[in-house]
Amino acid sequence: MKLSTVALISIAFFGILMSFANEKSETAPPKVGDTAPDFTLQDPEEREHNLKKLRGKVVFLIMGNRKIREEDDKWAEAFQKDYRENKQVVAYIIGDLRSVPGFIPKRFIRSQLKKNPPPVRFLLDWKGEVHKQYQTEKEKPTLYLISQEGTIVFHRKADFNPETYAELKKEIDKLLTKSDSK
Repeated sequence: MKLSTVALISIAFFGILMSFANEKSETAPPKVGDTAPDFTLQDPEEREHNLKKLRGKVVFLIMGNRKIREEDDKWAEAFQKDYRENKQVVAYIIGDLRSVPGFIPKRFIRSQLKKNPPPVRFLLDWKGEVHKQYQTEKEKPTLYLISQEGTIVFHRKADFNPETYAELKKEIDKLLTKSDSK
């Protein structure tokens, strides 16, 4: 039995689609209760930041891309207003830089971030590896709150709104109170 070229292409395409579907289902995004996946990224000054080395602190991750930077900054500004002076809690914006055109030099991106710094430390995810690992949203910030032990205690994909921020703040304060009572 001979298969037409169109049929062979359709079968091959279906096989590729199924392999992507299986790959996606095998790696679910980290959820509340999971240990946060570790990463090491650089800031614009090329200093490395490693999640595992932050154990003992509460860590708030704001993950986004250049198209939603304004929303990322809103989350960071609210966080800074409440926790700027607290050394037990830290926040990072992790920028997915895969969409930056290849002809733009990395040093230019770094210099722009130094000229116009975000409200919290900005980490550069050039290849989008951390965003893939955490399966972030492209249209809105993906938020993770990580306990002092490295466990995810809060996860949302949301533009800034006061109600969601109140939920996040409640979780941060609960973690800080728990550590103060030790």
